[in-house]
Amino acid sequence: MAVKAVNDSAGPNSIVPTLLVFGAYPRLTEMDPPSPSITKRAEAIRTATKEVRRLHAERQVKDALAIRNGPNTKITLDLPLQSDVRVWREKEGWKGPYKLIAIDRETYTVDMPRGPTKFRSTVVKPYLTEHPN
Repeated sequence: MAVKAVNDSAGPNSIVPTLLVFGAYPRLTEMDPPSPSITKRAEAIRTATKEVRRLHAERQVKDALAIRNGPNTKITLDLPLQSDVRVWREKEGWKGPYKLIAIDRETYTVDMPRGPTKFRSTVVKPYLTEHPN
């Protein structure tokens, strides 16, 4: 039942059990008391739905905290001008080395092949090289 609850579809106000959507879950009326098996299934669905909502809320809190506590840019802020840096490119990932030519608060100007380009501090990292011993 827990797997079934996870596979339920989301409605505009809350989670809607799939069985209700497709009519496989019998509708309960005041005149027809439900059978014990239907009552047990309904309770299992309620319990599973409650657990899924709790887990979803827990995940939302974790995601919100991760966004608020974004990447640490202190290392990049301390870089001197003309340092080699890497830049995050949406389709290619981290690319570099490029030269850092200006810093204005959280905006970095990087000398790219097609000319100087401005980037947010979260997409610029130092380009680390290994020194031979």
